[in-house]
Formats: sequence, C-alpha cells, structure tokens
Amino acid sequence: MIHSLQKACLRSIKQYKPYYIVADKAYDTEPIRKLINEELNSFDIIPIKPKAKTGLYRLKSTTLFRYLIYLRRNNVESIFSVIKRKFNGNNGSISTQLQNKETKFKGMVYNIYRSIQLIQK
Repeated sequence: MIHSLQKACLRSIKQYKPYYIVADKAYDTEPIRKLINEELNSFDIIPIKPKAKTGLYRLKSTTLFRYLIYLRRNNVESIFSVIKRKFNGNNGSISTQLQNKETKFKGMVYNIYRSIQLIQK
C-alpha cells in the first residue's frame, strides 16, 4: 500500500513535468508505478524486485526499463553521501518546517563548498 507521504512527495514534483522518475527497488509497488504513470504522465525507472511478477505497470516496466538512465541515480546518491559526511547527516530540528529549512540550508552550503572546490582547481 502506498503511504500518503509518498503520494504527496510524488505529486509535489508534478509541476516540473518530469519525463522519468528514478527510484530504487524499495519503491517497486504497483500503486507507486500507477501514480507515476497515470497522474504524473512519466515513466518509472524502478528495478523490479525478483519475486514481484504481477501488476500491469510492473509488467510494462520490464520492457521500458532504461538501465543507463538508472545509473545516473548514483550521482544523486553520491551528493547525499557527501552532504551527510561533511555537514552532519543528522537533522537536529524538531518541527517539520525547521527540518525542511535545515535540509535546504545543507544543500545550499554543499553548493557553495563545491563551487569553491572547482574554483581552486
């Protein structure tokens, strides 16, 4: 069953009109794939779990899966890893609003950090 938070997150990116939604196997559920395909009008690039053999969108995904696009997900995961190591992966804020601000701030600090590194080269 798809959680309301996952639905809200996926629906929040609809305004950007993504062509692909790339995610790991944890998001391999039929309701998530249905939401991506029907509501967002996007293609899901999600590997199929080995034991999952049913579902209209899962079966369709086996022929449409783009492995080279899925490999780009590694770039994003690498940035998350750097942010967690350099700027502390813990979010110390209590309220959701402050947690969001702290996360955005860490992203901004990472961009500044990376810009300085590129200038020094």
